[in-house]
Amino acid sequence: MPIWSHSRIESFRQCPRKFFYRYVARVKLPEEPETIEQFVGSRAHEALERLYAEVQRGHAPSGEDLLGWFREAWEAGWHDGVTVPGDDRTPDDHRREAEGWLADYHRRHAPFAESRTVGLEQRINFPLDADGRVKMVGFVDRLAIGGDGTWQIHDYKTNRRLPTQQDKDADPQLAYYEIGVRRMWPQAERVDLTWHFLKFGVSITSRRTPEQLEAVRGEALATIADAEGRPRDETAFPVHETRLCAWCDFQQVCPVRKHLFAVAALPPNRFANEPGVKLVDAWTALEARRQELRSQVDAIEEEIAEVREALAAFAEREGVEVVAGSEREATVRRSEAVVFPRKTVETEEAGALEAQLRGSKWWQEASALDRAALRRLWDRRGSLDADLRALLEEYARVEAQLDVRLRRRKD
Repeated sequence: MPIWSHSRIESFRQCPRKFFYRYVARVKLPEEPETIEQFVGSRAHEALERLYAEVQRGHAPSGEDLLGWFREAWEAGWHDGVTVPGDDRTPDDHRREAEGWLADYHRRHAPFAESRTVGLEQRINFPLDADGRVKMVGFVDRLAIGGDGTWQIHDYKTNRRLPTQQDKDADPQLAYYEIGVRRMWPQAERVDLTWHFLKFGVSITSRRTPEQLEAVRGEALATIADAEGRPRDETAFPVHETRLCAWCDFQQVCPVRKHLFAVAALPPNRFANEPGVKLVDAWTALEARRQELRSQVDAIEEEIAEVREALAAFAEREGVEVVAGSEREATVRRSEAVVFPRKTVETEEAGALEAQLRGSKWWQEASALDRAALRRLWDRRGSLDADLRALLEEYARVEAQLDVRLRRRKD
């Protein structure tokens, strides 16, 4: 059976098709270039790992020591394949920014005596289920024990977005690690989960109850059972399209993204003439034209309504029912009609009428408060029993109605 991890579980939850490509079909992709964000994150982790390794040896590294280790890691790891997309900043700009994060972290935590480090890049390997069938693995950036005996799981992040406390209280990743720590070290009575967001100088700590941990475990086992229970066929793992698709490694093979991926690299002259692009652009132009025509129709409808109102006022003022035009004429008829409460407007009254009608033999004929059916009953009210007639009279009201129409001239 495969060994599961947080990233494997989240891959299935985010998109079953992505999970299929990565873990079932094991699709081989060209190696993606390392971005500057990934490079910075790796070097920052290496520098912090070196820092706490020295603390374990009884040293108290200075801020300059930490920055020196970061610069050493930067120089040793830098290569021309690192991409710097998205802005005009140079690699040196990114390096100086990261140095500022690390200097700030050192100021806030020196002399690093608040806890004892148990392990760095600590491997957590444990069964997730009671039978030991489902294996989980993870790596903790730093596992420590605080002065009060609380076990601490530390994770260092270089995200460019600061999540909320609520976000991290719902994050399952370190909760999996806590389950593993409690399995591996049963003496761990209290466990804190702490994320350090280096860019912002903010640490967020979450503590989970036994019930919350059990819920995380149960949800993970349900996800794993779902993934393992599906046929090993691509169609059994549908695409779940989200904004994360733009960062997926499998865009070039995914049916939702591969055409976008294929044309993205085309030069402008070839892009515009690519058959699929031309068809979509043609539809887009037609849709824009349709929206324009709809807007024009809406404007015309508003003008017609204004003219109808003006015609009604003219007919009333002149005492006529037909107003002649050059080619057509307008009829203006005023009348009165009996109406009953409407479900969408007079909700309470309509509900009360329906409740009383349901108990009568006339309910089927009333057709669930169909307005035309109620008016037909009203027209026959003389032949109805007294109770139903009284009920209709209670809810009926007379409304003035205006009917303005355009027709051909009779002459």
